[in-house]
Amino acid sequence: MEQSRVAGTVILNQQDGHKKFLVQKDQETVSFIQTTIDTNYTSLACILDKLTQSVGLNSDAMDLVELTNINIEDEKLPLFVFSLDEENIETSVLNSEFLWEEPSTLRMVLQHFNVSGVPFLN
Repeated sequence: MEQSRVAGTVILNQQDGHKKFLVQKDQETVSFIQTTIDTNYTSLACILDKLTQSVGLNSDAMDLVELTNINIEDEKLPLFVFSLDEENIETSVLNSEFLWEEPSTLRMVLQHFNVSGVPFLN
């Protein structure tokens, strides 16, 4: 049986009022950050672990602002959207696998998925 996955992104609230979104880069494409769900933990715990361990973000500084579902390759995944203020991160902490991208990039990413209940990302 294939393990279930979970996806997520983080809205970065910049000090100048602009917003950026955290995405994962795979060669020349970007997508939501994804990880497998460990059966000992909730899907929320698994995506938070990915964001803290792989990306280096502080989960205590993030707020969950949206939860919806997306379909990837006939698999329904929960999509968690978190919010984080710029003063709570070190922008140099990201490795080349993860990027802060403009809202236009996230709109392109969303076009590749069937989203159940479009997330309200203001």
